[in-house]
Amino acid sequence: MPRRSGGLSQLRDDLSRVSGALRLPWKRSKHDDDPYWEAFINRPAADVRNLIPEIIGKAAEGNIFPTPSELHSPDVMASHLKELARYLDATSVTGIVDLSKQDPELAHGFPYAAVTAVHADNDPYVAPGVGGQTAKQDGQFVPFIVACWIRELGYRGSVKIEVSREQREHLAVAAGIATRDRDGRLTVPKLGTRVHIGEILFTDLPLQADG
Repeated sequence: MPRRSGGLSQLRDDLSRVSGALRLPWKRSKHDDDPYWEAFINRPAADVRNLIPEIIGKAAEGNIFPTPSELHSPDVMASHLKELARYLDATSVTGIVDLSKQDPELAHGFPYAAVTAVHADNDPYVAPGVGGQTAKQDGQFVPFIVACWIRELGYRGSVKIEVSREQREHLAVAAGIATRDRDGRLTVPKLGTRVHIGEILFTDLPLQADG
């Protein structure tokens, strides 16, 4: 004879036992002693090719389209750029810096920089695991795609210039997307202090600066 079902209560008991037995590394545990989560966040990858930031970081930038596109005004183009960044990551916040007002060594011969902040559950500078690098991945992906769009418009757009954490955060403040709290921590209004400043996008696309 077929076994009779225990009903909804039995199903809940069965699911409870299953969820208690499994500890998936991509689901954060409420327990601090979860070895899977600890490794996912903090254990360096045995092979860096398993890290998306490594792959994006080594991707070559494409050519600039030889004929520049006809553009709207700088304020409209800045709005388009920010809308594209939000499309790529809905939680991201992007601002534009006028590099003529910055140290020439920081400008690298470009008139503008787009600065993008992303949410960071973990600081990628101190969490080298696959999961710990998630914010770095997001902070690379958004500027990388925006730079591709800019080059297709016929303008320079590069995310390959090395910029230190201190310089990134300085530019985030200059772009008007971040401030420093009383303890000196970087704060982005929509994201709080759990933020990561992504790759800086240097460009000559005419843009209206913020800040």
